[in-house]
Amino acid sequence: MNRTLTLKYLLIIFLLIPFIYGQKPTTKDYYRTAAELGIFLYLQYGIHADISDLEQNEPNSVDQYFRDQLRWGDSNMEWAKEASDILLYGVFIGTLPIMPLFSNDDYMSMLLTNIEVLSINGTLTNLVKELVKRQRPASYYKTRDEGEDAYRSFFSGHSSATFSIGTSTAMMLSRRFPEKEPYIWTGCMGLAAATAYFRVAADKHYMSDVLVGALTGIAIGKMVQNKRSNEYLSYGLSTRPESIQLRLSINID
Repeated sequence: MNRTLTLKYLLIIFLLIPFIYGQKPTTKDYYRTAAELGIFLYLQYGIHADISDLEQNEPNSVDQYFRDQLRWGDSNMEWAKEASDILLYGVFIGTLPIMPLFSNDDYMSMLLTNIEVLSINGTLTNLVKELVKRQRPASYYKTRDEGEDAYRSFFSGHSSATFSIGTSTAMMLSRRFPEKEPYIWTGCMGLAAATAYFRVAADKHYMSDVLVGALTGIAIGKMVQNKRSNEYLSYGLSTRPESIQLRLSINID
């Protein structure tokens, strides 16, 4: 999948928000979501890490075991990678502006919520990747040349993104179709789990990478969906003669 096309797609969705159905979010909502999306896209596409001095990261025995059990053969690894990309970019991100149409909630509120889920999750995921710098299994075992992406294994962005969007979507649709809630959750979580499996099968991640990614995504999806307004995120700016202070707090109740 072409990530440049995904970037353009997200920007088009966001720029069209004020014109869909003639409704407009509040200025504060619009600016907040724009900032979140901008930070996420910069961390995702704007940072180029120098990996020349990084050392080999030997995986633990548990990750080694699951890699041996779940990794596909060399001839099929690229197929598994493509399958995970199709699920993330085609199914989950591709339906961001569509799923709110099936919600009882305000369309604009839910569309902004979906974009915020993706942005907050992506920002956290990328920050952790840059801090941890865990070597991908394909790089360590030399089954694929990962280039600059070689030390971005922990935790899995595909897993966290699909589970965060899947959780948010399942909660949203369950309010509209409570009698179908088990099927909704099974479908959303099943597709997210398939994405995580394909990442291990493609030798892009270890089992611990996708498990932590899944748990992180579920937590973020629930947090943002439960706080569909700006209640979950508050910020303030104070100035003093000697400094400027920015305050940011997140409510996860």
